[in-house]
Amino acid sequence: MKDAIDIVSCTDLSAAQLESLRALRVSKDQAEFGGTFPHSLEASLAESDGAVQGYCFVTDDIPIGIVVLKRAPATAEWVPETAVSLHGFKIDVRWQGKGLGKAAFRLAVEAAAQKWPDAEQLVLAVDAGNSVALAVYRSFGMTDSGPIYSGRVGQEHRLSMPIVGSDIVQTLD
Repeated sequence: MKDAIDIVSCTDLSAAQLESLRALRVSKDQAEFGGTFPHSLEASLAESDGAVQGYCFVTDDIPIGIVVLKRAPATAEWVPETAVSLHGFKIDVRWQGKGLGKAAFRLAVEAAAQKWPDAEQLVLAVDAGNSVALAVYRSFGMTDSGPIYSGRVGQEHRLSMPIVGSDIVQTLD
């Protein structure tokens, strides 16, 4: 049986949970492309006039992962005005390989739809060499914009999926 996973706003975490979240780790490659847990946490807590929201993934109230969601004007220039962009999505290395990434991604999409109900799509950039992440995102119906782009760290795919009417968000109704 897989561990149950839930999502909590980073602003709602206790001091102990925040400390635990800061101590989580990913591989060196993952940190290079998606940042460290402390980096993502600080980005999620930065003042942004409501355009940035960080969420922590927990199991039994223990932090195991994080994601940062953004809306304009906090997004990159390539992100459409009607989109939510996903950043720094990561699960601690000790919790990887247990199917929790898929469950966490589903929760992140649901959280984006609830936070910004007017958003039409979810977009993200992912390292072109990260075949595991690409497979997960594509399994949820994300499509590639086409070419591989030269990103902040290296080559990346830019993926998108509709939020409105998606199978994931239908479970919210």
